[in-house]
Amino acid sequence: MSNTFYRIKENYAKVKVDDHYTIMSSEQDSVVLQSPLAIQLLDVITTNTITKDDIIANYNQYGSNLSEVLITLHQLETEGYITHTKPIFSPEQTAYWEELGYHTQKLSSVFSTKTIAVKTLGSIDDAVFRESCIATGLQWSDTPYVTIVLTTDYLHPDLEQINTEMIEQHKPWLLIKLEGTTPYVGPLMVPDAEDAACWKCLQHRLMLHDQENKLYQALAKTNDTIARPLVSHPISKQLAASVAISELVSWLYHEQNESLCNTLISLETKTGERKINHVVKRPQCPSCGDIEIVKQHPIPIQLQSQDTIADYPGGYRTVSPEETLQRYKHHVSAITGVVPYVKEYHPVDDVPIYNFGSGKNLALQSSSLFWLNLHLRSANGGKGKTAIQAKTGALCEAIERYSLMYQGETYTVSASYATLEKAIHPNTCMLYSDDQYQDRERINTKSTKFYSLIPIPFDVNEIMDWTPVYSLTEKEFKYLPSCYCYAQYPSVDEKRLYAYPDSNGCAAGNTIEEAILQGFLELVERDAAAIWWYNRVQYPAIALETAQNPYINQMIAYYKSIHRSLYVLDITTDIGIPVFVAISHSLKENDKDKILYAFGAHVDANIALERAIIELNQLLPVVINKNGSYLTTDQVFIDWLDTATLQNNSYLIPDEGEDKNMQIDYPQLCNATVYDSVQFCIERAKQLELETLVIDLTQPDVGLPVAKVIVPGLRHFWRRTAPGRLYDVPVRMGKLEHPHTESALNPLSIFI
Repeated sequence: MSNTFYRIKENYAKVKVDDHYTIMSSEQDSVVLQSPLAIQLLDVITTNTITKDDIIANYNQYGSNLSEVLITLHQLETEGYITHTKPIFSPEQTAYWEELGYHTQKLSSVFSTKTIAVKTLGSIDDAVFRESCIATGLQWSDTPYVTIVLTTDYLHPDLEQINTEMIEQHKPWLLIKLEGTTPYVGPLMVPDAEDAACWKCLQHRLMLHDQENKLYQALAKTNDTIARPLVSHPISKQLAASVAISELVSWLYHEQNESLCNTLISLETKTGERKINHVVKRPQCPSCGDIEIVKQHPIPIQLQSQDTIADYPGGYRTVSPEETLQRYKHHVSAITGVVPYVKEYHPVDDVPIYNFGSGKNLALQSSSLFWLNLHLRSANGGKGKTAIQAKTGALCEAIERYSLMYQGETYTVSASYATLEKAIHPNTCMLYSDDQYQDRERINTKSTKFYSLIPIPFDVNEIMDWTPVYSLTEKEFKYLPSCYCYAQYPSVDEKRLYAYPDSNGCAAGNTIEEAILQGFLELVERDAAAIWWYNRVQYPAIALETAQNPYINQMIAYYKSIHRSLYVLDITTDIGIPVFVAISHSLKENDKDKILYAFGAHVDANIALERAIIELNQLLPVVINKNGSYLTTDQVFIDWLDTATLQNNSYLIPDEGEDKNMQIDYPQLCNATVYDSVQFCIERAKQLELETLVIDLTQPDVGLPVAKVIVPGLRHFWRRTAPGRLYDVPVRMGKLEHPHTESALNPLSIFI
């Protein structure tokens, strides 16, 4: 029997209405009790100092048998109205903990056995935090259960040593930034927990978004970080301390906390908003993972057949966009993610035009200001017939660009082109002309866009890193310079590179086969675009009504309603995979033409047609917005909108032949599956003596398959004017009698 006294639990107040009703009132709710025995027992407990033994000894005075008394007491305890445990905390704190679901006896034991230690890095006054810990009941120890590290900077150099020590000692630790207008709490790092990220994993992601420091260190030739002012206020400190301690107590008590483990909580002190930023464990992390998994020679790519979703808008897919988004959305965070955000921009009311942005193109970061300028490809985005299609596209494009970046370690071979067997000269892929190389300095001096820069001529005798690329045509590995294969590959001087970042042929997919198909189609699309644009030849139009597509019919009506044209040219090349360019210009009287154009390609002509129009829709907000100005600061684009006319650019106008019929002129090329489409593309390229090469860029810390497809000889739509298909295909297809000279090509480069 217990000799401790019964009491009403501190998180309840007893309100006696009359002999028939008693209300038990808490902070959140109230319960009306009608049991006469329960009311009588509660009255006795609140008016007397009484133990359970006392109640049992005098049970007959309650007008019930002993069994009924014991059952009622048990029910009152189970419901949480009474207790006979000794109070440990103040009545107010006890009420607080009990209201949150903590048992104060167990909590007290947790505080005494799971002790803490606090370390500080930087100019930190930790008094507020320590006082909050003491007031909560947390206890200090020289051999703590968990160490709390307070820092002004989550990239503080001393954190690496702390991280190493905690991993070696198998000790958990919690990182907190109390300062600033946006304090951080977490992550809690538990070295022995499955899939637990460490600080080194976090550092990698934080540095992705720290372009200013990268630029400063390169310009100042220092490893120091930019000096920043200390921003601090008791408001932020108290808020961060309260959140941190609350989450820490939850973890200590429950031995798990999804809000703290592998999570950085950012607190907006102005709005009070609390954001959850996932911290992903990097399997290839040099501190808590195995760096060797990315340093091994890649394995041959064995194409596999999967079920294809036939009705997926925008192309062949093996998984719905909803499932893709759900699977990878945890990578979205401006602090810890590879995708800073995914949000809609310039929505169009009552029209199925959806465009989403997903932040900066990480593959175009620079440490020299050399190509840090505004252009259409400096950001990631997605578009679609539906919001989910556009949102998922934006997410995947951002991951694709991240995956293209050199991540610090990969398998390479050190050699020169002259000595490496099966090496591929990079200019067979880039296709710069001799004149472009010779005129390099003048072109680069005038250039305002990274994609118009000319690299230095390749040195076949220089020893450098080479990356294995798998030939799907010849079923063997060949080699390309690593500086061509990856963006941000280390260099001594960014102004003297053999190749600049290029995402052409880089694509993501739910499977590697999906990614390869999308990457190959992008190469085909841009090859056709270059041949059409630079040769300025006319192509036939599509009779859009023959598509019998309700979405396209809706777009035709919408463009007409905003006084713009909408038509599509078939610019398919000798490859035979449909490639279309959708074009629109202003029909308003006395208005500039404001010409827009966009491309689409697919083995299914109907999907290619939709893609071209959806891509055009992505550009539409540039010229139609409420304030009437252009939504771009790209001067090349602005000049085009202001000066280009159909009259002066006849290749934008359909030729005078009969329009193409979507039902008659585009037979099915292959079975409507991802696998069959990839095999068709490889075989069609082979028939034209073109080789299909692939680099699997899939990153272990992301998981979304990404491939860079390379087909030497296919043209980029950026200005690359070496001999080859650019000149030969128009003649072979009967579009020109003789190939143009380099100087006769369209002087304006494609800029979209």
